Amino acid sequence: MNLLENIRMAVSSIKTNKMRTLLTMLGIIIGISAVVAISAIGNGGKYQIQKSLEQFGTNRLMVFMNWSNDDPITHRDFINDRDIEAIRQIAGVEAVAPIYEERSTIKVEDKDQDVLLVGANTDTEIINNVEMLYGRYITNQDNESYANTIVLSDKDAKDIFGKTEVIGEAITLNTYRGPVDFRVVGVYKQEDSPFGSAISGGTAQVYVPINTILRVYNQTVYYGVNLKIQDRNEMDRIGERAISLLERLHNNKDKYRTFNLEQALEAANSVIGTITTVLAFIAGIALLVGGIGIMNIMLVTVTERIREIGVKKAIGAKRIEILFQFLTESAIISFTGGLLGIVFGFLLATAASSFLQLPPLISAREVLVSAVLSISIGILFGVYPANRAAKLDPIEALRYE
Repeated sequence: MNLLENIRMAVSSIKTNKMRTLLTMLGIIIGISAVVAISAIGNGGKYQIQKSLEQFGTNRLMVFMNWSNDDPITHRDFINDRDIEAIRQIAGVEAVAPIYEERSTIKVEDKDQDVLLVGANTDTEIINNVEMLYGRYITNQDNESYANTIVLSDKDAKDIFGKTEVIGEAITLNTYRGPVDFRVVGVYKQEDSPFGSAISGGTAQVYVPINTILRVYNQTVYYGVNLKIQDRNEMDRIGERAISLLERLHNNKDKYRTFNLEQALEAANSVIGTITTVLAFIAGIALLVGGIGIMNIMLVTVTERIREIGVKKAIGAKRIEILFQFLTESAIISFTGGLLGIVFGFLLATAASSFLQLPPLISAREVLVSAVLSISIGILFGVYPANRAAKLDPIEALRYE
């Protein structure tokens, strides 16, 4: 008996017992659906984190004060303009921007909004990967003249003014020194980013000249510096050199630390990978239940067809042919359940991803693995019933009522 004949007989048997077969497939369908959905959501999460990293600025390294140090931070430990210029000379550094931010409130007519003021220079645009929509970014001239210029996101401009083209509009910043008037010179495109939201605390982020914000808040030092590195493989080395340089310039120790977004990405992907693996393992329990269901129904099928097996053996069917016949049937049941599981898993992933605002990413490799897994379960749990059928004595089988 050839493979095509076995498949034809298996399909005929399945059609004869549609409801029973569907119930048998249910465990496989649920298990494969869960595995596919979990993998798709996990892949979508990793993709979204990578995309957010690119939006926030690639090859980005931050050096900032080590507030967890037991030795208290003093004023002389903070980063200054001399340090910024020294760090700029390190080989492999593409751009350098000091970090100084303050929370404030902007007022336009009768509308107030909390904002995060970010001190910026021309390198800040490069490091933060800012995409301008209207106007311009903060320039060297703005910093040299301590200009009261400000750059908003398109979302903030819409919230504040009701429109995005707001170049030249006046904004009043409420500071501890009183209200200060600024003029909008640019509007940038705001991308939703977990990194940006985490740093700004969900507050609207606006850019002003770093020299201006220092003057307004009567400051002369910074608590950190942003770097853009030419080669991401050099981040650790350059970070160590920057810290060593700062410690030498300030004659201190353990007062600075680095934060690498690539490390954050790896950590996040590792956590997502672990969660995905654990959930996939739990989903695998449903596959085990489905496999037991297939074994159970195939044992019933063998019992129902004992006389048929006896007749086949009596006319010369070999043991391997009987074994292969029932293995083919269990594999088809499992494979069909696997295909349905892949379809339902994709639909489930699409619905869940829409709720979580993540793209459902299912690779061809995962679909292939799911299909092979479902066939393997059918064969694995079909071996015992098929072997039982193949070992039947033809004379006893023909006597069976």
